[in-house]
Amino acid sequence: MSPHHHIEGTGARPARRHGTLFALGLLVLAGSLLQGCREEEQGRTLLFDKGHYIGKKVDDKLSPSAVEALAKRAEKQGV
Repeated sequence: MSPHHHIEGTGARPARRHGTLFALGLLVLAGSLLQGCREEEQGRTLLFDKGHYIGKKVDDKLSPSAVEALAKRAEKQGV
């Protein structure tokens, strides 16, 4: 008798149980992989160029008085 024959009182067939567990495992794997595809994570920058800002919005230039105030502040901090 082959292992794939149904024997009374043994419950589900081993091959069918194995297939069900395999399908369930695939569903769990697919769900966890698709979790990384959330809409708020789409379109974000994944590659960065060190020292270069590649964002969309650039700040306005600082006024000379603001630059001076920041320089004085840095000087007080010992920078």
